[in-house]
Amino acid sequence: MKLNAMKQSFFNKHSLIFVVYGLIMVLMVIGALNSERFLSIRNLTNVLRQAAYLGTAALGEMLVILTAGIDLSIGSLVKLCVLVSAILMDGNPDNVWMAVFLTLGLGISIGLIHAFLINEFNLSPFVVTFASLFILHGISLTITTKPIGRASRDFLMLYSQKLMGIPIIVYYFLSITLLVMFLLRKTVFGKHIYAIGGNLSVAQLSGIPVKKVRYGVYALCSLLAASTGLLWLMRMGVGDPVIGKELELNAIIAVVIGGTSLFGGRGTVIGVLGGVLLLTFTDNLLVVLGVNQFMSGLIKGIIFVTAVALYKQEDRSKGGFSGP
Repeated sequence: MKLNAMKQSFFNKHSLIFVVYGLIMVLMVIGALNSERFLSIRNLTNVLRQAAYLGTAALGEMLVILTAGIDLSIGSLVKLCVLVSAILMDGNPDNVWMAVFLTLGLGISIGLIHAFLINEFNLSPFVVTFASLFILHGISLTITTKPIGRASRDFLMLYSQKLMGIPIIVYYFLSITLLVMFLLRKTVFGKHIYAIGGNLSVAQLSGIPVKKVRYGVYALCSLLAASTGLLWLMRMGVGDPVIGKELELNAIIAVVIGGTSLFGGRGTVIGVLGGVLLLTFTDNLLVVLGVNQFMSGLIKGIIFVTAVALYKQEDRSKGGFSGP
């Protein structure tokens, strides 16, 4: 009896996440009926590889949103990091590690600046990161308005390199996913993230170091954005200033679709992964069906609004805010 009650509670708590994964299955069936190549190993591998780009950025965005914050600058930061890493690498294999470490360091620095402005000047995360979006975008276009620099041959080869038929990039993304899952489930830092997003006043009264946690989540968010920039350089081979466009919006949509509350305090990595896969399969299916790519934004917007409405309705039916 008790086991049945626990199962029922689990399914009730995560019912909409199951809906997300159900929709993924529906998309796969539709794709399979319209193209014999949709469920081919080649196409599924490509979808997983694409998911790694959006997913890496979305996991960082999730950490910030769980604290009731937001980072609107990750797309512009990815753009800047692609350019910086390409310039630093300049096709020289001896420069790879220097370029990687400096690019990741740039990402962490931007995140710490965001947290500093939010903590010390009591500014809204929306205002800080919205301003940063334009600042980083402006810096990128000041550096160049056309492709610049280039990746080394060895670094470029990582994009197509596979292990047991699966791209190395997918293994990287799975590793990041497991690390974030461990961080949120098994560490004190993770518990503090949920506590701050759930109720900031209670968290402060409980002695949780709110400012330190904010420094941590914004640094991690920007670090993952910088690593996304490196992934794009691995794919493109050059620093292209068009990279990163609308990434922050897609990341936020994936996070919310996956059940993370925009008000903080609730969300799971499994849910975000579902949101990422749903968006990635949607884009892939549109290509298979030959649908105009401009429809992608419309579809994502509808999915986003529907997800927010459903989760809000779920909270009301449970009598208010529901924890992670």
